[in-house]
Amino acid sequence: MSPETDSRSSQSLAVVGGGLSGISAALRLARSGRFRVTLFEKAPHLGGLCAPVTIAGTAVDRFYHVVLPTDRATIAFLDELGMGGAIDWRISKAGFYGRGRLVPFASAFDFLTFPFLSLWSKFRLGWGILRTAHASPPGGSEQPAAREWLVRRFGRKVTENFWDPLMRSKLGEAAGRTPASFMDATIKRLFGAREKSGGRERMGGLLGGYAPVLEAAEKALRGAGVEMKLGTDVRSIRPAADGLVLDSAAGPRTFDRVLLTVPMTEALKIAAADAADPAREQSRRIEYLGVVCVLAVLRRSLSPYYLINLLDPDLPFTGVVESTNVLGTKPFQGRCLVYLPKYVTADDDLNRRTDAEVAERFLGGLRRIFPDLAESDVVDVRTHREPCAQPLPSFGPPPVESGFRGLLPGVFWTGTAFIRDSTANVDAVLRTASAAAEEILKS
Repeated sequence: MSPETDSRSSQSLAVVGGGLSGISAALRLARSGRFRVTLFEKAPHLGGLCAPVTIAGTAVDRFYHVVLPTDRATIAFLDELGMGGAIDWRISKAGFYGRGRLVPFASAFDFLTFPFLSLWSKFRLGWGILRTAHASPPGGSEQPAAREWLVRRFGRKVTENFWDPLMRSKLGEAAGRTPASFMDATIKRLFGAREKSGGRERMGGLLGGYAPVLEAAEKALRGAGVEMKLGTDVRSIRPAADGLVLDSAAGPRTFDRVLLTVPMTEALKIAAADAADPAREQSRRIEYLGVVCVLAVLRRSLSPYYLINLLDPDLPFTGVVESTNVLGTKPFQGRCLVYLPKYVTADDDLNRRTDAEVAERFLGGLRRIFPDLAESDVVDVRTHREPCAQPLPSFGPPPVESGFRGLLPGVFWTGTAFIRDSTANVDAVLRTASAAAEEILKS
C-alpha cells in the first residue's frame, strides 16, 4: 500500500516525541500507507538530544555525536534522507590524562608506551579486548556486576587503572551498580570504530552537525503526509469507545494507535493505567541518568585528540571531547568546539548548581589539564542539561517484558529503555525504533 492510498481506508496514529526515534518511526509508518500519522513534540523543533543550538553565531549540536563504521542503521537513515554524503570520515585520536600527564592512545606504539600500565597489564588489556570483541555477551539473570566481570577478564590492576575511569565517564556514580553486559557492549562499540582502518579509530562527523539532517527529516515527514504538532505537550492518553483519546496542549483528539517514544518516566505519566498493575511497577524500576555538559567555543585547539579519557577522579567532568578534531573547524569559522560532560544521578550536587556555576567549575578543571588556556581563548560557553539522557542498565530480565506494547490496548512504546546488548547511542535508538514500527505494522 502506498502513501497515496485513500486516507479513509487507513488508521490514525499518533507518535509522541520528536527525537530521532519518533522521527524514524513516524516516517516508516507513514510511508507504509496504513496510517495517517501525527507527530507531537513538546519542543518547538525536532531533534531531542540531537537538536542544535546557536552559540557564537553558529549552529552546533547541543551534545557531541559521531558515526562509527558499524552504525549501519544510522548510515541507512541518512541515505534515506539523501544525507549520506554528509558523513566526513576521518581517522581520530584518543588520549589519556593522569598524574599531570597527557599521553596519546591511538596507535600500537602508543599502546606499548602507555605509562599508566605495566607491560603485563598491557598484555592483559589487549588480550581481554580481543576476547570480548569475539565473545557472546554476558547476558542472563545471573550475569555479574560490570566491575567484577572486568576484574575476571582483565585483572585488578587493569580494571583500576584503565576501566574504572572509563566506567565513571559513562555512568558517573552509578558505575558500581551496573551489569557486565553494559561494559561488554561498550568495548564492542569502541572496537567497531577501528574496523577497516588499520587498527586506528575511524569516525564520521556530520557536516553541519544534525541541523541539516533534521531539516531533511522534517521535509521527508511532511512529504509523507505526517501532520506536525511542534511545541505541543501531550498530557494524557485514555481509552474510549472509538479509540484512544490523546489530550495535548492543542486539545483532545482520538487516534486508533499511539506510539510513545519519550523516556519511560514520561510515558508512564502520559499513558495512565492501573497503578497496581505489575507491568507498570516493573516499568517504573527503570532509572535514568542525566547529563550535564558544558560546551565551550575556543579560538584555538587544545590537543590533537577527539577524546581525552581522564584517570584523575577529582576533575569535575568525566572526559574532554574536542569534536572539531573529527568535524573540522571550517564549519565553525575556524573555532574549536570542546564538550565537557558528566553523567549524573538524580541526587548529584551538579543538579543543584546554576549553569554559570557549573561552567565556572568545569572551565577551572579544564585549566588544570591545560594551564595555558587563557580567558581570551574562550569565545563563548554554555551549560546544557538533559535529565533523562540514558537508562541505567539493569540486572535480570528486561524491565519491560511486553515488547513494544504499552500498558493500554493500542498503545506502543519505544526508546532507549528498550535497547538491548548495546550502549545508548543514535544507532541503537534507530534500530529499536525500527523494531517498534515493525511490530505496529504486524499488529
